[in-house]
Amino acid sequence: MDQSTRRSTPLSSLSKALAKIAGARSVDEAVDTIRTSARSLIGCEGIAVILREGDLCRYVEEDGIGPVWKGHTFPAVACVSGWSMINRKTAVIPDISTDERIPQELYANTFVRALAMAPVRVEHPIAAIGAYWSQPYSPAGWEIEILEALAEATAAAFENAEFIAALTRSRIKPAIPQLLSQQGDFSEDISRISGIAAVPTILDVVLQMTGMGFAAVARVTETRWIACQVRDPVGFGLKPGDELPIESTLCNEIRGHRQTIAFDDAAENPMYRDHHTPRIYGLRGYISEPIILSNGMFWGTLCAIDPNPAKVKNPQVLGTFKLFAELIAHHLDAEERLTATAASLESEREIAELREQFIAVLGHDLRNPIAALNAGTSRLMKEGWTERSPVVLKLMKTSISRMSGLVDNLMDLARVRMGGGLSLTLLEGNLTETLQHVVDELRVAHPSREISASFAFPNDITVDHPRMAQMVSNLLSNAIVHGCEMMPVKITGQDEGGALTICVVNGGPAIPPNQIDSLFLPFRRGEGRSGAQGLGLGLFIASQIAHAHEGKIDVTSDDVETRFTFKASV
Repeated sequence: MDQSTRRSTPLSSLSKALAKIAGARSVDEAVDTIRTSARSLIGCEGIAVILREGDLCRYVEEDGIGPVWKGHTFPAVACVSGWSMINRKTAVIPDISTDERIPQELYANTFVRALAMAPVRVEHPIAAIGAYWSQPYSPAGWEIEILEALAEATAAAFENAEFIAALTRSRIKPAIPQLLSQQGDFSEDISRISGIAAVPTILDVVLQMTGMGFAAVARVTETRWIACQVRDPVGFGLKPGDELPIESTLCNEIRGHRQTIAFDDAAENPMYRDHHTPRIYGLRGYISEPIILSNGMFWGTLCAIDPNPAKVKNPQVLGTFKLFAELIAHHLDAEERLTATAASLESEREIAELREQFIAVLGHDLRNPIAALNAGTSRLMKEGWTERSPVVLKLMKTSISRMSGLVDNLMDLARVRMGGGLSLTLLEGNLTETLQHVVDELRVAHPSREISASFAFPNDITVDHPRMAQMVSNLLSNAIVHGCEMMPVKITGQDEGGALTICVVNGGPAIPPNQIDSLFLPFRRGEGRSGAQGLGLGLFIASQIAHAHEGKIDVTSDDVETRFTFKASV
């Protein structure tokens, strides 16, 4: 293929595709966008999306002049997509017949003769995007950059989809009630029974109907018999919370076979005249009905006893006991459902708040890189390809990289909200280069504002560089929005003996003293500031990043300048 005849892809199409991929709400939506747009953007004859599944690579989608391997799975060590993900870099193969990474037998029946394969999420690859050509071909630099930009946008989309799925996934399944308490603590069961207004009436009716002297609702487990509510006019001696040895009770047998036990006079009943329970407790009359919950779980019993014979083994008494036991079970089920519903509502409230924070942070943090992409795209479309174009594209690529890391930051924001704090990935690196990228990005996004930068970091510094970039971006954005448009925004940074200091300064009216304490609260911003807009999340996120680095951000403000100073020991 004659590369000289190829033309670069329309930048407007690239911008739209990247925006659509990054904004995808599901993996399928992102993959579909790649399938329908990647070929025309790059100018290749085929495109494929490959997901990593442990040590395997699954080819989930493709679009080309002929079939490749959609639906097939290969070992990662045996395919180029696996090589790209394992080595965390783009593979460019101008001629597949001369590259040892190519399994020739697999490619023999395909149209592919050249390819490029870019990993999705370079640090920890989760997928890859492949571009194929039908003739030996060396992709141009801009074609590789577009492929990598698509991969970076896809990383953001995949993680975005995963985060949204986690948010919307129900935290509490619509479960059947599970009322079984932890062994050793049955106070909750006692409280549940005490809270059922009908239980005292049920026990009174039981005593009146049978003429017996003791009735109870008991919680029965494999190892415990606990009285939850009692009526004891004959002075049997049990009160709520008291226990009987489980082996000494007939309720233990009922727990096993789940059938009613009733006899009018143990002395005349061949099955129970020699049974240890009537003998131990001096019982003659006895009836006990199992309480079975709607999920089939045995909960306990409704029972009545008396030292004298009673008339209980008849259809009226047996039917009434069964009805009362079902009524108690129904109340227990209803209470548990009510508790689960309350918990579910609270969970949904928390999810809604987290979702609102997610959407707010998404809009806030994407504003700067999207503005930079929009400005870069507009400039390239207006001026065409010039000597300045590679620099603009590099800045646009940097903005896409920052967008792809947004979901990780949102996950950390959720941890902050839940009290877990931010996690850091500390690496030694050139902090001047890290912060200069942010400054250049904001200069592109705000061409009318003067931003001066002066950094004096003598050595590589061990910090979380992406988070430091996010913190500085938020501080600079705040200064641009709230500062006087006629005065420059200044950023300085230095490291003196391990004391890292970064200052962001803007001119303009002073921040009222009563507002300074609330500047770093989420969804708060200063009042009365000319042109102030936004969601009030930038300074909150910046303060959390500072705190994670065991540092802090101080604020001073007067009629001359407002200064935000980050200090930490590194």
